[in-house]
Amino acid sequence: MTTLHKKPVLTLAHITKVYPGVVALDSVDFTVYEQEVIGLVGENGAGKSTLMKVMIGLVQPDDGTIAASKGDLILLKDPSTAIRYGIGMVFQEGSLIPNLSIMENLFLCHEQEFQHAGFLSKRTMRKEAKRVLEQVNIHINVNTTVDEISPAMRQMIEIARLLWLSQLYKQANPILILDEPTTVLTDSERDTLFAILDDIKQHTSVILISHRLQEIVDNSDRIVILKDGKNVTEMAGSDADIEEIEHLMVGHTFSADRYLEGEQRAPGKEECLGVRNLSKNGVFDALDFTVRAGEIVSLVGLVGSGKEAVCQCINGLEKADTGEIFLDGKKLPGGSPGNAVGAGIGHIPIDRREEGLATTLGVQENINLLVLRRLKRAGIISPLLEQKNARHWIGECQIKTPSLSTLCANLSGGNQQKIVIAKWLSSRVRLLVLDHPTRGVDVGAKEEIYKLIRQLAKDGISMVIMCDTLEEDIGLSNRMLIMKDGRLVKEVACPPNQKPSPGDIIEFIV
Repeated sequence: MTTLHKKPVLTLAHITKVYPGVVALDSVDFTVYEQEVIGLVGENGAGKSTLMKVMIGLVQPDDGTIAASKGDLILLKDPSTAIRYGIGMVFQEGSLIPNLSIMENLFLCHEQEFQHAGFLSKRTMRKEAKRVLEQVNIHINVNTTVDEISPAMRQMIEIARLLWLSQLYKQANPILILDEPTTVLTDSERDTLFAILDDIKQHTSVILISHRLQEIVDNSDRIVILKDGKNVTEMAGSDADIEEIEHLMVGHTFSADRYLEGEQRAPGKEECLGVRNLSKNGVFDALDFTVRAGEIVSLVGLVGSGKEAVCQCINGLEKADTGEIFLDGKKLPGGSPGNAVGAGIGHIPIDRREEGLATTLGVQENINLLVLRRLKRAGIISPLLEQKNARHWIGECQIKTPSLSTLCANLSGGNQQKIVIAKWLSSRVRLLVLDHPTRGVDVGAKEEIYKLIRQLAKDGISMVIMCDTLEEDIGLSNRMLIMKDGRLVKEVACPPNQKPSPGDIIEFIV
């Protein structure tokens, strides 16, 4: 059924929101119809997050109207009001309380629904919790605490909670907003999520926000594109073309050389990283490999292959049971992040917000975090040197920020990632370990990060990288090291103009 034959459940008209110096939303129109999945796409800063915050009552628009299913104008003054209209959002960071049980999280702040004669009926709560979870095909002990379950399961719990709240407030067609829902999911967990979304779509409208455009195309009935706070266009998911979407999002067409393979340079002859007979019981065994100066080496393998643990050992976050790691010919003591940092090893983590940045601090403070000693004069940190160093790396990494003091939490994912990289470059790092460096950033920011990676290699910085896709691994790397069941099973050269195909690699992975 097309939207022409479906009823609108929420209509936003001419929504405008202005912040000092920034028009976040410029007369945006957005309609949600019953029983559909809407893919909402745009570069970081396009207005997606602000629009969704308007929908859930976190942000009040400066102009425009919001109408419910019967055409009545409504005021979504806060998230609890939005919930009463059946509108809820699962944020990328999650909102469950880790030390509470699944059941307690499901019904948090609504325990009164289970009171009888002044007493709370845990038996009734458990029964209802099981029923609610069955709606999203979850069968688990509801007394399990949230910190004991996987990120994928937590996401399902949040979806189940929002569906239950919609039922509580008797909303026949709730609106569920998912912000980058697959960022930390495995392929099988991703498939499970979309199967559940396809099922609940029969009585729910879903707004899907993702930088993974293939997911958007594969799972959306309709795709809405924003740019610079304005409507660009919308299209049916069945008619969508990824290259066209990218062009509409960023305003230009990407070259065929997406990974800038033409700028790939042969590494130096000298060894930067040396891994000798490295083993961690039950995880990986007897690994030997090197990374030369200015070389980009990808570690490739399925989840559980051991590649993540190898990188953690290089970073000093984990300690190997046997073997040695050398940087520039000097042996590193294992299991010490401080020693790794001191030796010149930097780490771009998979979760930049939690592990790579102090999001409550400003851009300048984050960039200078590792080099404060160098910025002292007469034993006192020099504000002038702080500003000079931060401005230098903001320019080098092309970080877009309103000011040096802007909180990192308020910047786009791509700019946050570039700040993490700038922090390490400022410390004169020799080796960077990049754990999914383009995860959760839009196509335009990916392009900028690829350019930065190429420039780092030209400057002689060595890199060990794990990517989101095989295509990215192949496109960026000088060499690929393929791991399976804790062992290195194949080394594949990736010279420019002679790159292997994903099919060439997959046969060794599975």
